[in-house]
Amino acid sequence: MMLDGLRVLDIAGRSGAFCARILADLGADVVRMAFADEDDESARPPFVGEASVYDVALNANKRIVLEYGRTPYGDLTRRADVIVQTRHQVRGIHYRYEDIAYRNPRGVLVTITPYGTSGPLADAAASDLEVTAASGSLWLAGEPARPPVRTTLPQSPFWTGMYAAMGALVAIAARERTGRGQHVDVSAQAAMATVHPPAIVFWDTLREEHRRLGPYLMGRSIVGAKFRNIWPCADGHVAFAVQGGPIGRHTGRMLGEWMRERGAIDDVVGSIDWDSFDNRKLTQTQVDELEASIAGFLATLTKREFFAGVIARNMLGYPVSDARGTFADEQLKARDFWQELELGGRRVRFPGGFALFDGERPRIRAMKEEDREGVWKTAGTGASAAQRGAEPGAAGEPRRQGPREHEEAAGPAASRRRSALEGIRVVEFGWAAAGPLVGKYLANHGAEVIHVESGTALDAFRSTYPPFKGEPAPDTAAMFAFYNDGKKGVTLNLKHPKAVRLALVLIAKADVVIESFPAGTLARRGLTKEAMRAARGDLVILSSCNQGQTGPHAQHPGYGSQLTALAGFNELLGERGRTPVILYGPYIDYIAVGYGVIAILAALERRRRTGEGCVIDLSQYEAGLQFMAPALLEHAANGTLPTRDGNRDLVARPHGVYRCAGEDRWVALSVWTEPEWELFRALVGHPEWSRDDPELDSCVEQWTSGRARDEIVAALREHGLRAAPVTTIAELATDPQLVHREFWRTTTHPLGAVTVMAPPFLLSDTPAVLQRAGPTLGEHNEEIWPGRLGLSDTEYRALAAEGVFD
Repeated sequence: MMLDGLRVLDIAGRSGAFCARILADLGADVVRMAFADEDDESARPPFVGEASVYDVALNANKRIVLEYGRTPYGDLTRRADVIVQTRHQVRGIHYRYEDIAYRNPRGVLVTITPYGTSGPLADAAASDLEVTAASGSLWLAGEPARPPVRTTLPQSPFWTGMYAAMGALVAIAARERTGRGQHVDVSAQAAMATVHPPAIVFWDTLREEHRRLGPYLMGRSIVGAKFRNIWPCADGHVAFAVQGGPIGRHTGRMLGEWMRERGAIDDVVGSIDWDSFDNRKLTQTQVDELEASIAGFLATLTKREFFAGVIARNMLGYPVSDARGTFADEQLKARDFWQELELGGRRVRFPGGFALFDGERPRIRAMKEEDREGVWKTAGTGASAAQRGAEPGAAGEPRRQGPREHEEAAGPAASRRRSALEGIRVVEFGWAAAGPLVGKYLANHGAEVIHVESGTALDAFRSTYPPFKGEPAPDTAAMFAFYNDGKKGVTLNLKHPKAVRLALVLIAKADVVIESFPAGTLARRGLTKEAMRAARGDLVILSSCNQGQTGPHAQHPGYGSQLTALAGFNELLGERGRTPVILYGPYIDYIAVGYGVIAILAALERRRRTGEGCVIDLSQYEAGLQFMAPALLEHAANGTLPTRDGNRDLVARPHGVYRCAGEDRWVALSVWTEPEWELFRALVGHPEWSRDDPELDSCVEQWTSGRARDEIVAALREHGLRAAPVTTIAELATDPQLVHREFWRTTTHPLGAVTVMAPPFLLSDTPAVLQRAGPTLGEHNEEIWPGRLGLSDTEYRALAAEGVFD
């Protein structure tokens, strides 16, 4: 396994438990201390037998040690590589980093809190609802003029845990260079703010503020039109959108033929010249007329018919699936995705590992209770001093140098503060979001990332996706500049027969290759996995695409916003009995991004131990289903079919989003325990209220609607209650807590200053560095092709004249 020998001590609450779960899936030995005296960590419904589906999902592959009372576990912190903690509502944070560094200088401490450990909101309490509100995500979800809504299945524990695992692995990589651990400070608010970058790009570029539009998409038009993405069909809903670009035009052409086959074609769809179709320039009237024609046709199809039709025609679009549809999916069956957990004496299907590593999927097993007396009493076999049970002084011993293509410079520069991934070189063949964001996070931590793209078949973020700074052009595309900060950029025409040789020479000088094209695209150009591994035997290769490299749907194209629907997220977002609404942007792409970075870091960690490279097959669909695990487990075990339920919660009451004084102003608040309820009633001046009253939400909104949002939040937070404003995108851009954490950074670009997004965790010893926005088209061609590869000027000019760099 990737992380064999790594020891992780998990003392986190439920909000942080997913971090260690990811590390356990990759082979780390995770010991979780479960405390019987935790009132706010009581079992959360729904259940599989006596176990909460959330606890099963968040704690799979861990060893559980049940503690009665707060007994010391300093001996375990001395032997752990990573310690994961959250802040308790009453007792606060258990360890400061100084406490860990004194005992175990090589130990990495991961602290997960709602807003981070410093700043104006460092001590503020928040559940998933308030975190989602403070991150801007609630502002973008829901129907216009109705309350913003969160996903019925809480998402922030998964986002926060994923980024915490990423931060831990970056810190482990840094330890191999520095010999010491560090503190990883993870903000749940910042983690959830990573899921809607286009909204910030539009605000930063045009001062255009996006907001919730129900089933409609924004951000596809240069004239402000909206496009429908969730449509009613005969037995539910499907995800489909009118698109531009090559695949969008193909989809429109196939749709017209399909409608003609069914006798449903009309003059609106029938008159479109799809070869020249440009959705960016349609007026809202034109969009509405076109969509009215399409809506009538989609309403005649079942979800199964729609799914079969788009697969057969290689069109964009997927059904809005529920758990039943997900378990029936042929692609997941073909890739042997499902595994079985032993729960309460029976076997229950559960999502398998998030990726294939050299063709193998990590096994998932139910959490297992153990006696503390047997935990880590013998020395481990891993490479770190902590794993060997070394005394603290061992941190200064010489480190083992793993295989690297290029070493850090010797001399005075070696004494400066180095980035965690300094010396790692990455070659990236990716487009849009899912691949390039992986490279962005590696670049933020010091890797040299070379983005390779076509100069003629342009990245969608350079061509079809607004906004642009000025006239639309490859180098005025703000979206590309945002998603690709910190990279070098070169052009290469992989359709040219001489391009593959240059690509392989570049790959031979790299540690990592990232590619995010549909399965088989690079291989058809001659860049097979075998050819790349022949160029560099210990290469780490990440292939990330919609549905993986194998299976009947591997070749099917798709966009993240529609794949999000196939994974079941939209079925869980919206009000009870009303239409599903969209999760803003390509939600599932960003999940795959996090897992992609984690997979690369884990593979590099194994390479440092063994000298072996790795081929990683990451299906964005399968990665997204990790965040759906509790709902899938509930259906598999109990036969129930989870669906959207507004802002209701099975435990907290009240738990909702309430209108405040002013236009479209909302507050999110939740009450979880009886002591909190008594305090809340006293603060609002309504001791007569009952938590059992079916009209409680109306009562709360009567109280909030006459008061200013920020005054309500301040009053409740002052007394330790959970409350947060539903932050708008304009407010998010200047949010004091995010500003304190330098989450938004200003970078340089020929367009002028460009705001980019930092990782949602802070490293105490090797912080992220963000200085340059994404490269212009071919900006570093001369530095890389003649400079790095050693082409003569004559050869370089001749190849350019032949179109090799087009």
